[in-house]
Amino acid sequence: MSKPDAGLRRFVEQTVEDHGGMDMEEEDQLNAELRQAQLIDAQQEEDEEEEEEEVEMDPVLQPGTTSLGPSTTGPVPAKKRKRFADSSSFPSYDEPDDRAPKPLPFAPRRPLGIDLGSVRRAVRSAADTVFREIDFFMLFFTQSIVSQICGFSNQQGWELVLNCPSYANRDGGWDEMTPAEFYRFMGLLVYMGFTHLPDVKRYWGTKPLQGSWSKMFMSRNRFKSLLAALHIVDPASEDNQDRLVKLRFLLDHLKQKSTELFQPTQNLAIDERMVKSKGRSGFMDYVKSKPARWGFKLWVIVTSDSGYTLDFNIDMGSSNSHVTDFASKIVETLVQPFRDQGHNVFFDSFYTSPALVATLRQLGLNACGTCRTNRKSFPAEFKDIKSWERVADCGDMRWCRIEPGDILALQWKDTRAVTYLSNYHKANDMTEVTRFVKRDGLREKTIVRQPKVIGDYHKQTRGLDASDDMIKTYEVQHKTQKWWKTLFYHFIDIAVVNSFLLFQEWQQCHAAPGAENRFSYYTQVDFRENLARQLGGIDANASLPSHSLKPLAPPSESFHSDHVPQLQDLSRNCWLCYRKLKVENRTKVACLAPGCNGKRLCFTRDRNCFKSWHSAECDRIRKEL
Repeated sequence: MSKPDAGLRRFVEQTVEDHGGMDMEEEDQLNAELRQAQLIDAQQEEDEEEEEEEVEMDPVLQPGTTSLGPSTTGPVPAKKRKRFADSSSFPSYDEPDDRAPKPLPFAPRRPLGIDLGSVRRAVRSAADTVFREIDFFMLFFTQSIVSQICGFSNQQGWELVLNCPSYANRDGGWDEMTPAEFYRFMGLLVYMGFTHLPDVKRYWGTKPLQGSWSKMFMSRNRFKSLLAALHIVDPASEDNQDRLVKLRFLLDHLKQKSTELFQPTQNLAIDERMVKSKGRSGFMDYVKSKPARWGFKLWVIVTSDSGYTLDFNIDMGSSNSHVTDFASKIVETLVQPFRDQGHNVFFDSFYTSPALVATLRQLGLNACGTCRTNRKSFPAEFKDIKSWERVADCGDMRWCRIEPGDILALQWKDTRAVTYLSNYHKANDMTEVTRFVKRDGLREKTIVRQPKVIGDYHKQTRGLDASDDMIKTYEVQHKTQKWWKTLFYHFIDIAVVNSFLLFQEWQQCHAAPGAENRFSYYTQVDFRENLARQLGGIDANASLPSHSLKPLAPPSESFHSDHVPQLQDLSRNCWLCYRKLKVENRTKVACLAPGCNGKRLCFTRDRNCFKSWHSAECDRIRKEL
């Protein structure tokens, strides 16, 4: 705060002396101006005294502060004031990082890759032969799991036909779902994932350019019945205390199998995944930065090289609001199966904090991630990142060590300044990258230095994008009013992608002599096609089913005769009423003549569509068909 002009103060004092006989208002105004000038002087003197006391303090490193190697930032302020050290006092590329901890050695408990024992037990074979796609999918959806799902669904099916008879068979009962039929049902879902049509009914369409292989799996009515009756938990013993009770049985099984069947390599990545949905649920979430903004949020840990989903948890929304340091708890839960093995774990700024990075070091894990400068225990000297960004050039870097744990805090200037934390990288390990830097109004291609920690982070987090892309490209999703069915479809996607990655690695390792390159170009859509065909029991050499075309209507003269109404058991909409008036009138009368092909027609006291259809007035409508 600057001092007021001394001449102005003397002028005010002289004015007071010369106008001793001034009125009260003028005197009060001059007194107020004098008091304000005295307060400004007092505050300025107090600030100068505090600065002198800070200079005289001993530079003792307090707990929770930073160690900057050969260059220190000076003493700790006596008061909590927002004062930052000069950026030039921080170490950069050339200063040695003598306090960097050594990376923990990678020591996995099992051989890397597929667990051969689990695969052989699942397929009941000890031979190293090439297995089918369905064998790897059934590692996740086993016979026992499918049998239990069929039992739960059949219980729900009997309750369904009592409330909605349209799902019943001809005898009024429920056709029991078998494991073989449930596998065909999942095969049809996988087939619909990579064969997109505007709506479900077109998969069974009989018009030109409609129809598909769907009728080889099951009929449309049976598919709708299985969708309506699908249940993954015993309807009679649901625990309302568990918000995921509808999925708990399958969720725990799938998480266990995903971890057991594969031993990951050293690098792992953690992030959130959105399952698109606009249904109503207590733990729906909104993430603006995701392609699917509305949906269910999953916390996922994947392998950095292939994108294999090792484990995941479903975000329960408001039920987690009372958890302290929620983001750190997410990471600590997901890495529990891999502790004390020396894995490198990467995550973004949502999770990263100095406390979490130090905790993972104690759990036997190397950790690295981007960080926000407002995190607790983050060095105060590095919080002026915006000021440093304005004066730094592209490629500039500064770093420090955070105690306890000797955590590396590093900031690097790219287009903007970014912050990273790591518990195993050295600060001055670097590489060179190419950037376009603006100079004199032109963008020039320039080679700049980049710390190794940044290159490692961006390289090892690609598995997250690969995992999301493989699921989203051919995802099994259908519109549904049941929130848990949306997640059930996503569980099928996880099982398909994981089984595809296991199948790919197995084939490369156990291919027959001379067939090593057979699967080098084997894509996910190839895997899904073969899997859907095997689940549906469709022969590899089968041809596309064709539907019989409607017989041509006879000439108008003979069409008006030889047509007799017949009474049917079930009511259907009158064909002519809907064609002419778009009105749904139910009727049991049908005409089974070749030219009518079983059309339902009203035959009542008020409406006689049967007569109208077989008269000359509908000749124009028949010609349009």
